[in-house]
Amino acid sequence: MGAAEVISFEEVRARKQWSTLRQQLHERFDQWLDTLEQAWHEPPATLSEMTATVWDVRQQLTGGITATIVAHAHEGERQRKQTCCPRCTRVLKVQEHVWRTVETMVGPVELERPYFYCRSCRVGFSPLDDALGLVAGCKQLDMQHAAAQ
Repeated sequence: MGAAEVISFEEVRARKQWSTLRQQLHERFDQWLDTLEQAWHEPPATLSEMTATVWDVRQQLTGGITATIVAHAHEGERQRKQTCCPRCTRVLKVQEHVWRTVETMVGPVELERPYFYCRSCRVGFSPLDDALGLVAGCKQLDMQHAAAQ
């Protein structure tokens, strides 16, 4: 009789999470292929035409992949229903979910995140922005560093 393999609950959960992420990434890639197909009214004849078209829509793919990974990795933060005000520590309930598009080196990344507002302090914020290290404005640090170089 062979040796039994012991699989921990954490390993099973990690495999399931990875499987879910892979499926979501495959769906994102399929969406990108649809975009590529629309960009090619007729299949391009030359390599130059092919690479130009792929180059034009590449950041939609890489930005979309990044958005999918962010959504998967920060699912708990995205589903947050309450948090404490950073100024007065009052418990706040989520007001709404707000979309934000940030520009990164891999393309635009669309983020849906919970938004909180403290009426006492008159401050609104999204904890996901802090968790991701986002900066104010559209262009994120990777683009700012690249521009500075």
